[in-house]
Amino acid sequence: MSFIKKRTSHNYDIYESRGHIIGRITLLTGLIFTFLPPLFLWLVYGIMPPSKELINGIISISSVMLPVSIVEILAFSPMLGTNAMYMSYLTGNIANIKLPSAAIALEVAEVKPSTEEGDIIATIAIGGSVIASEIVILIGMLLIVPLSTKLNNPVIQPVFQQILPALFGSIGAYYILKEWKLAIAPLSVAILLNLVGDLPTAVTIPLCILSSILTARLLYKKKLIKVTD
Repeated sequence: MSFIKKRTSHNYDIYESRGHIIGRITLLTGLIFTFLPPLFLWLVYGIMPPSKELINGIISISSVMLPVSIVEILAFSPMLGTNAMYMSYLTGNIANIKLPSAAIALEVAEVKPSTEEGDIIATIAIGGSVIASEIVILIGMLLIVPLSTKLNNPVIQPVFQQILPALFGSIGAYYILKEWKLAIAPLSVAILLNLVGDLPTAVTIPLCILSSILTARLLYKKKLIKVTD
């Protein structure tokens, strides 16, 4: 048995090492392709926003996205694993598509996150969600023109305002029902922050995640929750 475990661990080390190489290459390639359209407009057609407004926009967006991205990486990486993290950040929609896909796959396969098996299962789940998302996007692009007039009907416009609340509400309900005690602190913090005022996302998300982690640690020490095998 020890030989099999050593052999499996060795193969997993190779798998993870190659995942880092491929992930870095694909992320760098995606970053380059992201800047190609604005560079094309600038170099070919001379279209360029004023430098002052461009710098102000970069600073304002970075001030929000930088802390949020750091917190997301620290919060998501234990569940998703190495390869799934690369795939998720290359394709996007992590919180609303990739993370739930990985969580459900881990539960169905009855494996834990932050393990070799969990990393592989999460990678397969993320790969499947990427393929499904691309198919849906392709179908949507093909149907957007014939359906655009009907979708712009004022009668159904209020429906689109409830899509995001319904989406994140269903995702939140899934995790709350798994362990409702862990949801009390972050929900309370979110409500209090909302009552305080219109705070930036860079402040609210880290505070909610921090309160969730600290509460989970406290409840675990008090033996009010337990880690299931």
